[in-house]
Amino acid sequence: NPGCLKAVLMYFIDTHIHLQAYNAKTAPQIISEAAACDVQKLVCAAVTEADWQMIGGWAEKYPQAVVPAFGIHPWYLETLSNGWQGRLAEQLERFPQALIGETGLDRSRNPEPEPQAEVFRIHLELAEQFDRPLLIHAVKAWDWLEAYWPQLRERRFVIHSFNARREQLDKIIKAGGYVSFSNSICRNRDFAALAAAVPAEKLLFETDGPFQGPEGKDSHPCQIAALCAKVAATRPEPAADLAARVYMNSLRFINV
Repeated sequence: NPGCLKAVLMYFIDTHIHLQAYNAKTAPQIISEAAACDVQKLVCAAVTEADWQMIGGWAEKYPQAVVPAFGIHPWYLETLSNGWQGRLAEQLERFPQALIGETGLDRSRNPEPEPQAEVFRIHLELAEQFDRPLLIHAVKAWDWLEAYWPQLRERRFVIHSFNARREQLDKIIKAGGYVSFSNSICRNRDFAALAAAVPAEKLLFETDGPFQGPEGKDSHPCQIAALCAKVAATRPEPAADLAARVYMNSLRFINV
């Protein structure tokens, strides 16, 4: 029962949030509210280079709460300027706890794989060079990903905010990837089957905040407990046990 979740102490990690994108509340407010509802860490994902300094600043100011992720989202390739690869490498050197992302492939914005594929390849190369986890965005581009599964099998990666079909889920699992659910999975027609199919050791939770919130609301870290309860209802373990397992998965994924 989601209304009784606080009866059992549970901890969470939001493995994908965009603190820089909230309008109504500042990042410090979100961080404070997250801690109050037992969301102990927030992986804050960049989408453009302009985000990197801001996210790095929060990681330095709130080192126990904010885990930075630096990358270029496929929607914003027009923001790239010469030398961005080197500057991204510098950020990864400066922040040894940083993940790489958000990066990926998205056919909804461009029917052709290039230049997205080239930028994605650079992120993959940096992930190998620095041995960092990857936050991967994949929308209507699963056939484009086919060429990358062998390389991804060598890396720690997550397909974030997964909301596709069982065929795609099985490919992620076969490649050894993590699968992260946000509120969007609850709107999938195959929600119960998909939620039950993710191996227990590969499941993560996220908000993608402020995007993809429930019922038209902004997504917020404090909603993760309710998401956990919905997912747990499709699986053979109680919400508290699932929360503990996903918490440990998250720590292992972000290498804490």
